[in-house]
Amino acid sequence: MRLLLFGAVLVVASWLIAWSRIPILTEYSFFPLWLGYVVTINGVSEVLYGDSLLRRMRFSFLWLFAISIPMWWCFEYLNSVVQNWHYVLPHPISQLHYNIQASVDFSTVVPAVLSAAFLFSCLFKNQNLKRDAVRIHASWFIVSVLLSIAFFFLVKLFPREAFPLIWIAPLFLLEPILHFFSSSSLLRLVEKGEWLLPVSLMIGTLFTGFWWEFWNFYSMPKWIYTIPYIDFWRIFEMPLLGYGGYPFFGLIAYSYGALVFFFIFRKEISRFFN
Repeated sequence: MRLLLFGAVLVVASWLIAWSRIPILTEYSFFPLWLGYVVTINGVSEVLYGDSLLRRMRFSFLWLFAISIPMWWCFEYLNSVVQNWHYVLPHPISQLHYNIQASVDFSTVVPAVLSAAFLFSCLFKNQNLKRDAVRIHASWFIVSVLLSIAFFFLVKLFPREAFPLIWIAPLFLLEPILHFFSSSSLLRLVEKGEWLLPVSLMIGTLFTGFWWEFWNFYSMPKWIYTIPYIDFWRIFEMPLLGYGGYPFFGLIAYSYGALVFFFIFRKEISRFFN
């Protein structure tokens, strides 16, 4: 309960500061707000189920913040090609200042996504998400990698038309590699007909995405979207159809995290969700 109360207080305080537009304070509210979200989600898991991703990972949980930074900078590079989102700052800052502040803020992405996925996996645990086993032929993995490379080229060549592929191409590359080296692959779960974790990741990330967009709406700094063809029916700054990228992003965040944990720490991240 103490974890939940601490997280909730941090969220409310940071939220008020973020929307207050108080100079200096509001500019640095993103990290404490999202740290509060991460703590709150784990606190809810503790209160409802007596368990949480933070409890299971212990000090390893801190590494989620570190590995989150390079992952989101990769998406920033992809966005430099497709130009789907843009940041609005209250005043000019140096590039070094921007890089440091952005990196600190980006560190909250993976912990938020995986913590929410754990909570939803507890929520859906008693649901019948078991399906028939699926046999994935070895040739599929080669096709998947080739498709991923082709998708990245298409994004580069036709950014206005192929922009949705930035939420699919990384998964087509990460999962075959992860399947080859590690038992934490989502494809291994699908092969066994176990859909609990993939579904929890997708719904948990969509849930998290709602809060990203909600808190962003009146904040400063903030981000805005310019998305071709689907720029209508906005919910906060995000067009309605744009929310469709969040479930796939959740799968990417997990696969990326699982790959990093396997190669650097020799740990199977899936064991924290079982």
